[in-house]
Amino acid sequence: MRRLLLTIAMLLMGMALVGGAAAALVPMSLVPLDQEVGTHTSAAGAVLGIGLMAAAFNPSANVAWVRAGILYGLVVLAFEGGSYLLWREPFHIGPVFFGLAFSLLLIALYPQRRDLVPHETRAASKTAAPAPMAEPITPHPDPLPQAGEGKPDKTS
Repeated sequence: MRRLLLTIAMLLMGMALVGGAAAALVPMSLVPLDQEVGTHTSAAGAVLGIGLMAAAFNPSANVAWVRAGILYGLVVLAFEGGSYLLWREPFHIGPVFFGLAFSLLLIALYPQRRDLVPHETRAASKTAAPAPMAEPITPHPDPLPQAGEGKPDKTS
């Protein structure tokens, strides 16, 4: 059931992002869609939406798209907060609610939550020591012949 809900959530999030991007292309016919649905209009939103919809059918094999969907919620919060604090733009709660709600939904529904945080990077940075610099291997100018090398065989 969680798998089905995750697919539906990813599809809905993707469709809303593509719809928000379409509003940027045809602003007169879809003017209220951007703020009412809660997405920001941009080509990047369209790409993210298309990627999420494609990944929705096999989220476990496309964990990077799930991570990108989760990251969207944090980024839109930062954009809205930054716009409000720096330029005194109105704070739009719709995009923040949409982004954070779907981010939390993707986290809650993802079957292997531990895979959402990359393991290799975290483990390698804590335990691995830096590799020593290797010295270049140069051949010896006059290698000594080994026993039995270079001597003609007298048995024939």
